[in-house]
Amino acid sequence: MKNPLSAWLDRLLGRGEAATTVPIMDGALRPNRLLDAAQVLARLPGIEDIACSADQLWVCAGSDVYRLEGDGLQKVHSLPAPVTALAAAPDGTLAVALQGRKVLLLGGAHDGAELDQVAGQPLRSVNALAFGAQTLWITEGSRQRDYAQWSHDLMELGRSGRVCAWHWAEGHSKEVAKDLAFAFGAAEGADGALLVSESWRHRVLALRDGQAQPWLHDMPAYPSRMARAADGGFWLTCFAARTQLVEFVLREPTYRKRMMAEIDPAYWIAPALSSGHSYLEPLQGAGVKQMGIVKPWAPPRSYGLVIRVNAQGRIESSLHSRVDGHHHGITAVVEFDGALYVASKGSGQLLRLPLASIQGSAA
Repeated sequence: MKNPLSAWLDRLLGRGEAATTVPIMDGALRPNRLLDAAQVLARLPGIEDIACSADQLWVCAGSDVYRLEGDGLQKVHSLPAPVTALAAAPDGTLAVALQGRKVLLLGGAHDGAELDQVAGQPLRSVNALAFGAQTLWITEGSRQRDYAQWSHDLMELGRSGRVCAWHWAEGHSKEVAKDLAFAFGAAEGADGALLVSESWRHRVLALRDGQAQPWLHDMPAYPSRMARAADGGFWLTCFAARTQLVEFVLREPTYRKRMMAEIDPAYWIAPALSSGHSYLEPLQGAGVKQMGIVKPWAPPRSYGLVIRVNAQGRIESSLHSRVDGHHHGITAVVEFDGALYVASKGSGQLLRLPLASIQGSAA
């Protein structure tokens, strides 16, 4: 535990965890317009997640699950509640999270199997699923808030996320890690570690034998779901970018409490999946617009970002939709059949980029 005197000095001097600085996007993270140049394969309001097996690609939006057929989508499942996470096993079995409170298997030898609690605690905000060899990895962002209330959890400095493992064939489950600052995405690494995004601490953790070590840290955005790349490494989504203003608000408890009590959540000083729809939104002044034009380098209330990370945890390249772009709120990505498929929840669109057009591109 941190020394109370050191913590007080950090708050007084604005350093350490009390600093409001945000890492700049440069080098492999240098902004570009690759996401805005992507093909719009489908318009799906409420698009949430993407998954693929060896020969199929699935997309979920609202309470529906679709399968890619040629250049179009075919609805294959209509479920009784919104799907908040989706995963596919090599044999084609699908796992879906229903409203963050129940995980359901569709197809395969265990079709219809359900999970609604782990370690004696009911599921509440399941936001990502990932199949391992005999395990379904589950991340839950918060034990206090529903998945749709992720901005509430951020403003409350939530630290109740967890990672769970469901061994569906044996019929048991367990907690792997808890007290995380919004766990949002998991994937098995090549070295046997489980990689987990911890959004509010701006990092990706590597879990090994019950121990957590930072794998990526001090990121300029909030990391979320990830997917394996065919040639090793991972594609990592970031659903919003950090700003100094939000970092400042997070360190002002009195202001945050009043803002949450008195203002509609749509207009909080907080990250968003999309922006520019109302004059009531914050940051509509000179910092964002000059002479009525949104500047691409303005502080981002919403942003689009996908990061390519190699197997050693080094960022190699990135794809952006800048402040003046349209494909913000990236929540899922998969590599499939020579292309990268991206879910832009902010714009409600499924994007497609040929891998040949983006490999090695960071400018």
